[in-house]
Amino acid sequence: MRSQLRVLKVQVLGWTLVCCMAVSPAPAEPTGSQAASATDARQQLLDLEKEWAAAESKRDATVLRRILDDRFVATLGVKTYEKEAFIALFAGDVDPTASQTFSYEAVIIDGDTAVLVATETAQGTKEGAAYTAVYKYTATYIRHRDGHWAALAEHIVKVPQAK
Repeated sequence: MRSQLRVLKVQVLGWTLVCCMAVSPAPAEPTGSQAASATDARQQLLDLEKEWAAAESKRDATVLRRILDDRFVATLGVKTYEKEAFIALFAGDVDPTASQTFSYEAVIIDGDTAVLVATETAQGTKEGAAYTAVYKYTATYIRHRDGHWAALAEHIVKVPQAK
């Protein structure tokens, strides 16, 4: 009788496990459309980064206001700026020699949040003298309900020049 009970318990446990596996979703493999969506989102973010850089160079406050979320905050070195204060940093005359190049170390997209880690090399003229400056930054983006991405935060540090 005990052996029959043991066999019955093993069968019940086995069927319970089979039923649970049948009902539980399998770990999700990215589907083709999810992979394409991630690729599309990555390209959208890289395009937005280019647009942001151009808006800074051109001192285009209208474009910056569109790219930056209303809650945007930036940390430059040890100082923190809210959206309008950050945009004000780009007021003034346009430097026709200004250029920026970027290299991305990471573009991480998780649902409606993205983090980009990059190095920016900026060149231009300041007070008549040519300069080159290198910055490391991390930008955080969120995707709004209408599908467009907006920059939520940025942290920038200047890379010290080699001595």
